[in-house]
Parts: sequence; structure tokens; C-alpha cells
Amino acid sequence: MRAQVNVSGKPGLIFIPSAKVLDDGTFSVGVTHVPIHYSFRFNTRNSENIYFVNLALLPRLEINFNLLRPNGPIRFQDRGIGDRQLDVKYSFLTEKVLRPSIALILSAPFGIDQSLVTYALAATKNVRLTETLTAEITAGYSSPYYVYRDDKDLNFGSVNIFSDYKIRNKRDRPYYYLAGPFGGININYKRKGGIMAEWDSQHLNVGVYVTLFKDWTVQAGLLNGDQVTLGTSYTFSLLRLPKRLTTPDEAN
Repeated sequence: MRAQVNVSGKPGLIFIPSAKVLDDGTFSVGVTHVPIHYSFRFNTRNSENIYFVNLALLPRLEINFNLLRPNGPIRFQDRGIGDRQLDVKYSFLTEKVLRPSIALILSAPFGIDQSLVTYALAATKNVRLTETLTAEITAGYSSPYYVYRDDKDLNFGSVNIFSDYKIRNKRDRPYYYLAGPFGGININYKRKGGIMAEWDSQHLNVGVYVTLFKDWTVQAGLLNGDQVTLGTSYTFSLLRLPKRLTTPDEAN
């Protein structure tokens, strides 16, 4: 099952994640551009690019790795390699006729500066509108608090990743990601493209996307009626056999 991806490469809309369950072995890779007024770590100073990979590792279990890097001139001491983050998503309920899929998304707390930290519970339900149109509705809640490592006095030559943990309110940051209720709707046409609208806990965003050649998705969003975000991703199955190895039934 294919899925539109959000800013960090997870199944979702523009900024918010969804509870869509991917087929085992589904792998996505891509990049998203976040404009300067809505960038996360370098808000109002630099726009940012978020590079990501996402893998449906086991039934109902996904792992996501993303790397946030600022654009434009900036000191290496401030830029570094970029903010690295590892997220895990587990879908403990799959979608049925009368119930939505429900998933828990958690960020590993080992990083020192995680701008996209996510502790969220999401529910997603698909509603068939016509023969060609489907509405995918998502609602959820993200904790405004998160666990982080206090790096003020860390010696980077001997970092203990199991020390210096603290709890912080996301709203203390200049610009935060997902704190409170969120929701949105994705209306897609034959899974070839669609339009989206979401509330990301801070702003109302709208967007469009199109899927080309079955695997390549290009998307654009307007954040809070103000600035444009762009992204692209390529999704395929790691379990897909080469055509020369498939049986006639599998090929169809």
C-alpha cells in the first residue's frame, strides 16, 4: 500500500502523520523543503531541507530516519551534520469497516537536538466518496512535552547516551512541531494524486500532490496561507521480485 508522506517522510499529509498501515517491506526515500518562517531549528533565520528514509520493517511496525539541515550561509559549528532523528511507529489497530487504524509514533530520545520530536497518537479512516474519489481522514494528539538530552556540559568525546535526560515543553522553543490536537483530510483520485487540508496544532495548511510512474510522488503545500513548502519521495517495495523471477499470477 502506497502513502502520501509528511514533512519527515512518514505516511501523512503536509506536517501531520497518519495511522495508515503500509505493506511489509515498503521503503520511501525523499526530501522536503521547509520555508524560513516555518523552519524548525533555524526559524526566521534559514529555510531547511529534511532528508528522510522510511521502512515498514515488520507487520504494523515502521522506522523512520530523518536529517534536518539549514540552507544558506551558516557556520559549521551551528550547522554540523544536521539534526538526526529516529522515529518508531506501531499500528496497534488496523482499519476495518467500522473502525479506523490507530498508531503510536515515538521519537528515540538519544539525540541532543531533535527539532521534529514526535510523541503522537493518530487515527485514520478511509471513506469512499465516489468510484474514483476517496477521503482519508486523520485525527490525533501529540504531547506538548518531550524527553531530551541536556547537552550543555557534555564532552562529545565521551558521550553517554543514557545520561542527562530531561523533560521539556515544546512550547518553550521558538517554533515547535506538533503539540496538541491535530487533524486533516486527504481527498485522492484513484491514488494518483489529491488535495489535502490539515490543522497541525498551530496552523491551517493546504496542499496538493501527484504520483508519477506509480512510485514517485511530488507535493506542494501552502503553510498558514503564507509560504510554500515542497517535497518529493520515491516509494517501492523491497519485497518486490524482479519481473524475470515472478510467476504470471504474481506479475498481474
